[in-house]
Amino acid sequence: MSVKPSLALIPSGVKASKVYSVLPADGVGDFDFSRSGNATRVNKQGLIETVASNVPRLNYPLIDGVVSGCPSLLLEPARTNIIPYSEDFSNVAWTNNEDAIITNNSNISPTGELNATLFAAGNSSDFHRIAYFLTITNSISYTHSIFVKKQNFNYFTLRFNLGSGGYNNVCFDLSNGTLVYNGLNCTPNIESYDNDWFKLSISFISIGTSGTVYYYITENPVTTSSISAYVGNDLDGVYIYGAQLETGSYPTSYIPTSGSQTTRSAETCNNSGDANTFNDSEGVLMAELSSLSELDVTARYIQV
Repeated sequence: MSVKPSLALIPSGVKASKVYSVLPADGVGDFDFSRSGNATRVNKQGLIETVASNVPRLNYPLIDGVVSGCPSLLLEPARTNIIPYSEDFSNVAWTNNEDAIITNNSNISPTGELNATLFAAGNSSDFHRIAYFLTITNSISYTHSIFVKKQNFNYFTLRFNLGSGGYNNVCFDLSNGTLVYNGLNCTPNIESYDNDWFKLSISFISIGTSGTVYYYITENPVTTSSISAYVGNDLDGVYIYGAQLETGSYPTSYIPTSGSQTTRSAETCNNSGDANTFNDSEGVLMAELSSLSELDVTARYIQV
């Protein structure tokens, strides 16, 4: 026998500081929502969009870069993008010392704007890389991510120098959206976005208190811990956007930066119902949830 629920929430109706429940219809079941500061989501067009402080994020699922299905309410912990210039790869903070040609505003980014960067290989025999030097904390989980799109080169390699721990290479095939090579002690991930963009990420545990993020473009796949020099033509390479390094063992939504490290605050969604909605004698709770990761925590729970 079916029973009409006392409380029903379908993530579709939101406004600043509020997530509306379908039942009860008198507003008692509505949730209070809070987040200090802006955050990003994937909107119904499949583009990354910034929403204002205290606005709930209805995040749309992507399958092969296309929005597929209804949105879900995105609730994330606080995270900080440690890289201060996530979109300006021409800034002097990025060490462009291996014959890399950087041209800003060269392609439409995952936000739908003309603000992606062309990262091309110069015409000398070199490694064709850019890098960012960072101070980190020893023996904790980090995740580095970046959006990449093929221009004329198929392969993109993320490398992180773990200080005393050496180098980790992870090579991706941008034509097929696949992993080519995974170095030791890294957990790689690749997600498809609109217009042939991929969000590439690696997760690892730090060794030491300093590290370097490296980006390499290559004509051939990288399948070892070393990378070979070659001659480019100043024109061919890949498009890049949205570099992010955060503590944690999985990537979260994009946190833009423009000159300083930026923190996305944690979100809360609570205070729904009253004593008439929930009682201590009977009840059935049904929820369809998706975890941000299978890591980091030993238990998950719903509290009423």
